[in-house]
Amino acid sequence: MKFWTVYLALGFAFVDRAFSSGDGAHHGGPSDLIAPLVNVVLLAGFLMWKLRQPLSAYFTKLAEDLTNTLERASLKSKEAEVMLAAQEKKMANLDQEMREIQRLTEIEVRNFEKNIARETEEKSFKLKADANSKIDAEKNAINDEMHAALLDEVIGQAKATIRGNKDYQTKASGRMLGEIRA
Repeated sequence: MKFWTVYLALGFAFVDRAFSSGDGAHHGGPSDLIAPLVNVVLLAGFLMWKLRQPLSAYFTKLAEDLTNTLERASLKSKEAEVMLAAQEKKMANLDQEMREIQRLTEIEVRNFEKNIARETEEKSFKLKADANSKIDAEKNAINDEMHAALLDEVIGQAKATIRGNKDYQTKASGRMLGEIRA
């Protein structure tokens, strides 16, 4: 409160000097400023009384928001440091991981080649067995056809021979009748 009185006294002194110009013209003195000063003091007091709570709440909220932002920034910074450390560790082990991946890949390739070779061999064996079975079946079918054709030829020649010779016809007829009677 002491500061306000000092400021008021200084203000009156400067105002008094400003209005006392010494040229003999009548100008207003410091007493003319009392009413506007009272108005300004009342307005300032009213505004301070009305705005103290909202301004206090505003600045308190601003301080809390700033504190929360700083805390979040600190947490994010720590997370970033942890992630950076993890990435640096991965980068340090990158050569080792690449060698391990290459080793596993080579093992998988060898296993794949062995499996393909085994499957190819099995398929080749099955194809050979199927081909041999087919060849045997065709061979047997051709043999059966040849035997049937040979038998037909033999029968045809036997019939022709029997028809051409009367003696054979009587013998053949007698045998057939004898078999029928028996």
